[in-house]
Amino acid sequence: MIVNRDRTTVLSSLGWVDGDAIWLCDVVSGHARTIPQNTGAKYTSLYASDSERFIAVHHFDGASFLASVSVFSAPEITLSTASYENGRASLVGNEGAWDGLPQLFVAHLAQPWNDYVLVKIASGHVHIQRLEWYDSSYDKDYQSVIGVIALADPRYALISVQRSSELVLHDLETGKATQKISLGSRLGNPKLALRQSGKELWASDYDTLVVVDTTSWRVLRKKRLQGAVSGTGQFIGDYSFSADSSCCVARPYSGDVVAVDERLKVRKSAKLGRQPHEAIELPNGDVIARDWKTGNLLRGRMERVGWWRRAWGA
Repeated sequence: MIVNRDRTTVLSSLGWVDGDAIWLCDVVSGHARTIPQNTGAKYTSLYASDSERFIAVHHFDGASFLASVSVFSAPEITLSTASYENGRASLVGNEGAWDGLPQLFVAHLAQPWNDYVLVKIASGHVHIQRLEWYDSSYDKDYQSVIGVIALADPRYALISVQRSSELVLHDLETGKATQKISLGSRLGNPKLALRQSGKELWASDYDTLVVVDTTSWRVLRKKRLQGAVSGTGQFIGDYSFSADSSCCVARPYSGDVVAVDERLKVRKSAKLGRQPHEAIELPNGDVIARDWKTGNLLRGRMERVGWWRRAWGA
């Protein structure tokens, strides 16, 4: 789930509900609608930064790579596309539309690798690099490469793998692993974000939120944010950062969304019911979320959590 700079338009794409379509919620009216992409992709991932533009990456089960840039105010209009298919890379449209947006992505390409690769879109070109470390030590039927984030040091990127608590410090020159960074032992599907001007890495790990120092790669703090029932693990949903710098975490098994501070203390919560899978807190404390199984819009409001009724995991 992503939001524009003014937090007036929220976009989302849940593959099991939306396919390759984009879900849009107008914050002011509360109206939600779906925007078909008509790409033939199986599902779509969305990326944004502090801009009125966003990137949609369309996933085709290895047949090709396709990414497009649009604007929040008119998501139906494509400013530029970047693609790779049958050994040919191309970038069409306004090259400047990519400026200031994420440059690194991971994708599965059947030809010629039949494997996951790193895709870099920069200076009007699409570059493909093999992940030399992604070898038989991974169970490739169950451990997809799921995320990548650029670091302050332009030589490296950080990559996450499904069902693994180890992140890979990837050398962008050689394609090799420089270091493996352990988040713990929760074996989740880590989502990565940089905070504090890149000095901290925040990562989800199944039911736990982890903060890592990006100089030493040492875990600074972690907090389990979702309890278990009868010994069965239950994961947290997606997370996002609010205007007050708190971290907004969806908890589908608790029917709520919580906001944690920089120390990972739960300070606010919004009881939404159903199963919130992803959520964004607006500056006025309202929460926009989507239900895990149906994708339906959920709305609520953050309330302060006092010491006498602190949420589980605080």
